[in-house]
Amino acid sequence: MKKTNFQAACLAGTLVILFLIGWESYLRNRGFTLSYNDDESLWAHTRQQIYDATPAGPVIVGTSRAKFDIDLQTWEGITGQSPVQLGIVGTTPRPVLQDLADDPAFKGTVIVDVMEPLFFQPDGSFAETSAKKRLDYYPKWSLSQQAGFFINQPLENHLMFLDEERYSVNALIKRLPIASRPGVFVFPVFPMEFEYVQPNRQTSFTENFLKDTTAQREVRDVWTRMGLTSAKRGVSGDTLAHIIRSVAQAVGKIRARGGEVLLVRFPSSDAVWNAEQQAYPRALYWERLVKETGVAGIHFADYPELSRYKCPEWSHLTPADARAFTKDLARIIETKTKWSLQNAVSHHNP
Repeated sequence: MKKTNFQAACLAGTLVILFLIGWESYLRNRGFTLSYNDDESLWAHTRQQIYDATPAGPVIVGTSRAKFDIDLQTWEGITGQSPVQLGIVGTTPRPVLQDLADDPAFKGTVIVDVMEPLFFQPDGSFAETSAKKRLDYYPKWSLSQQAGFFINQPLENHLMFLDEERYSVNALIKRLPIASRPGVFVFPVFPMEFEYVQPNRQTSFTENFLKDTTAQREVRDVWTRMGLTSAKRGVSGDTLAHIIRSVAQAVGKIRARGGEVLLVRFPSSDAVWNAEQQAYPRALYWERLVKETGVAGIHFADYPELSRYKCPEWSHLTPADARAFTKDLARIIETKTKWSLQNAVSHHNP
């Protein structure tokens, strides 16, 4: 009986190994891009690095735009220090900003991504609760979870099938074409080769996506279905006042400890940019936010060198454009804020 059980276990193990080898071979033969799981553990690991933040290596909080548009390697080449990327896809950065403000040990510099449709989401919204899930996970990140993370990372350097967000069974099930119905919104499916994530949480379009105009149209359709091309006016009145007041209070806490905050409005294009201008007029949102928080703000539309880019799917920069954008943004930051960066940005040769 024991021999039979052992044989069955060996057979099952062999089948699993053969399946994984076959799945890995399939992914590689299809030319898919190696990516890392941008999960709670990777975010928690990155969150641990905030205490060395400086103007040369700031903490970045925001949406996917900050993760795509600031090229961390380029920034480090300019200043000598890499930023800490805490942006979370599809969320408002306000809870993370508040978390930094409430951490008495944090005295660093923060760059805040202001994507109006997400930044100005009210308390209790999906964009806010999603960000809070990462914040709630961080203090509970156990030693066993940390050990699993550090064991898994070297494996992710070589094995595509470990990408749970794209190639796991659950990820593939989510890709099934299930339509929304009354009372139930089913999130649109992105092309499998839309983006990839590096260990430092840098996110970029894959080469396959940049070559595939059909996939780009699919993502534009996703943005439309998610409301990014809607001109419906954003929050106003007491809700808007509360949002801006809460940001001002968070900024005040960070500054009181010697830190600093900068607001950045990253580029968008075509239908998304047109809708954002109508739904969130600058005078009512961006300019009011800058004025009432007392924070320096850099809006891409105010600088020819930042507004010259065209987002292929209307909302994020290509890797090549992100590198150029980062160089220009760093120069503008130095000029506008008078921050002393580690290496002289003004003397950097592109």
